[in-house]
Amino acid sequence: MSRTVLYVVLAVVADGCAALTGGLLPERWLERGRSVLVGFAAGVLLGTTLLDLLPGALAEASGGVVFLSIVGSVSAMAFLEWAIGRRSPASSGARLAATLLGADAFHNTADGGAIAASFLISPRLGIVTAVAVIVHEVPEELADYVLLRNAGLTRARALLAMSGVQLTAAIGAAITLLSSAIWRHVSGVVLAVAAGTFLYIGLVDLLPSVWRSDPGRARARAEAVTGLLAGLALNVFESIW
Repeated sequence: MSRTVLYVVLAVVADGCAALTGGLLPERWLERGRSVLVGFAAGVLLGTTLLDLLPGALAEASGGVVFLSIVGSVSAMAFLEWAIGRRSPASSGARLAATLLGADAFHNTADGGAIAASFLISPRLGIVTAVAVIVHEVPEELADYVLLRNAGLTRARALLAMSGVQLTAAIGAAITLLSSAIWRHVSGVVLAVAAGTFLYIGLVDLLPSVWRSDPGRARARAEAVTGLLAGLALNVFESIW
């Protein structure tokens, strides 16, 4: 158990560091590479969900529990994004920043729980899940960083706010680890919730932006689709290997 905790801590720290890369890289470079990053993240998320998280969840909990957990997770994500109006262009700078960070806190809590639950099952599944979390965190946090800057936050304040929100991943991981000592099926439920979250992010947030990627630039669309296929291929190769 102590080794599992160490793995989880290292993975959560790596996730937090990766999420802050947006403030450390040139903004022009981030914009230029965003299409392929978003496509790759969508591919990795969908591949990880179908090839790793779902089988792992079904091995730890009954099919009914897994199904209900996925439906509940997707519904919660949809309600959350509707309630906070994350994509509303009418939001003021302060409101946009607050709702954006609130949505990120929810996502990060689920990500931390997914990492912990995966390592409780096996180091391999933990590494696969951590990689999927990090890969989708990078383009999401890059976009969030740009939005926070556009909302009026300075570079330092945007990074500080994002750093604070990253701590919620540790909270999700800690809750999962502590719960596992009480309820042995917690890993299956958390993996199912993570599967629903990953599906929602991949299908609703990331995949549409792949198809709409810079409509005026055929190259950007090709880069996004190439990234998507590369992400899916990576998961297929990993599952076969």
